[in-house]
Order: sequence, then C-alpha cells, then structure tokens
Amino acid sequence: MKKQSILVATLVMGLALPAFAQDGFRVGVQFGSMKTTGDATTLGINNTGTSPNNVLNTYTYDQPTQSPLSLDLAWVRGDDEYALTFLTSKKSTGTSLPMNTVNPYAFGILLGGSYGSILGSQEQKAMIIDLAWKHTFAKSDTGSVAFSAGLRSSKISDEFTNIGTDNTGAPQVSIHNKATGTGFGLTTGIHGRMNFNDQVWLTTGFTAALLNNTNSTDDYTYQSLTGGGGSIVFVSADKRQSLLQTEAYLRFNMNFVKTFNGYLGYEVKNYGSEAAKSQNLYTNLGLPSTSGFGLSGFTLGLSYTF
Repeated sequence: MKKQSILVATLVMGLALPAFAQDGFRVGVQFGSMKTTGDATTLGINNTGTSPNNVLNTYTYDQPTQSPLSLDLAWVRGDDEYALTFLTSKKSTGTSLPMNTVNPYAFGILLGGSYGSILGSQEQKAMIIDLAWKHTFAKSDTGSVAFSAGLRSSKISDEFTNIGTDNTGAPQVSIHNKATGTGFGLTTGIHGRMNFNDQVWLTTGFTAALLNNTNSTDDYTYQSLTGGGGSIVFVSADKRQSLLQTEAYLRFNMNFVKTFNGYLGYEVKNYGSEAAKSQNLYTNLGLPSTSGFGLSGFTLGLSYTF
C-alpha cells in the first residue's frame, strides 16, 4: 500500500471534535452538505423592450451545494488540546440561458453585443488549514467552557467562463475570469459543552479569523471565438487588505465506545466579503462585482482517539 493511502486511511478513521475529548491522539474526518452563500455571479442580462421603459432582466448562477471534507489530527492532554485541521471544498456547476432571438442576451450593459444564448460554467474552491490550541477554563459535571487561539492559512477561488452564441447556437464570444484570495493570520474562539450523560453531549462554538489577505485576478479575458476580433485582456493589480472570517457550529455528539465518537451538526462559515473579488472585469462589463462566498449546512463527523 502506498504511503499516501496509509496516511489517508489513518486520517479518515474519525473526526468528532468533541469539545474536550479523552487524553491521547485523535484522528478524524468530517463530511458536509452545505449551501453556498454570498453574492451570485451574473451570467447575462437581456432587454425585454417593455414600453414605456426598457426593462433589464439579470440572470445569475444558482448557488451550488458543496460537500466540504475536513481532516483532523489532535493531541489532547488534560485541559489542553493541540489540533491541526485541513478543510477542502470544491464545486463546479454549469448552466445556460434558453435561446431568445427576440430579446437577445448581453454580458453587460457597457460592452455591447447580443447573443441568442449564453452558456456558463463556474468553479468555487476553498482550502483552509488551521493550527489551534484549545484550553478548558471552566468545567463541571453539567458541562464546560473553553477558548481557542491559533493560526490560519486560507485560499479561496472563484472561476467562471461564459460563452455567448448566435441564434443557431454557434459560439461567438467567451469571457473568463478567475479571482483568488490567499490569506494568513490569527484565529480566536469560544466553545461550550453541555452534558446529558456520559455518552451524549451538545457542543457549540464561534471562531473568528483575522487575515492579511491578498486578492488577485489570474485570468481576465474577453475573446472572440469566430476567428476575428482577437481578445482583450484586462489587467488587475494584487490588492492586500485585512479580512475577517467567521465560523459557528452546533453539534449533537455521541460516544459509541470508549475511544470512538461521532456527531451530527450544523455550521455556518463566512470566508469574507473580499475573499476572492472579481472587480475589474465586472466593472468593464457593467455588472455587479462578486466578492467571495461562504457555506452553511449540515455536517457529520467521526473520531478515534488512541
């Protein structure tokens, strides 16, 4: 068996993240089914020609459901926990506008051009690495409270390609953009646990991360697909700014055997309103700018402590 396979097999043995677990080393995994939140990317617009004023209809991508995967490795000793967590999420989606030869579509209100249909594809990705220390400062038979502090590395990207067709469905023009936000900074959080009995408990918590984020646009093109007209490349300089990310969770935990735990939870993750901003291309096209995304939904975790 390859070393990579052994490592993955070890990591996916479980991730419950019960707030204050048994002493020892913990390995685990968390799965999720979470809705993408945040600004929707514009696919195209059209003019209905309704009198007395023209009416613009704006069409956007549906916000996809993502399935983030989180891997966890921790050392627990007494009231202290030292954890390394890796989260990754990726979702690709595609859509198209129905053929409309009466009121054709446009990419934006400033660019000109009209298209019988617009075909679009989008990919959103997130990769978060956390190194955290958690300390319990108040506990009793009914529950406990802890605070956490640590470091975070964050990379968020949002990429889309829209293709305009003529009235026969033949591709005419393509626009492509990929915005990436890369950040590094500090995290802090507060966590609570309420015990029902030795095998069932409830945990909740809130974490905030303050990052030095660099936002960049890797690709930025408006290109003719018919062999004429060439392409236009929009130039964007990297932009640095402070970025706030937040996470909140509520989990129903169960202890199956002495060292094997699991939970069902609900989480809300906000990766920051400026995490991956596509500003210049949208400005040139006369469309609203996108500005990062978040996730909210149910999670399922398992952990094994040895």
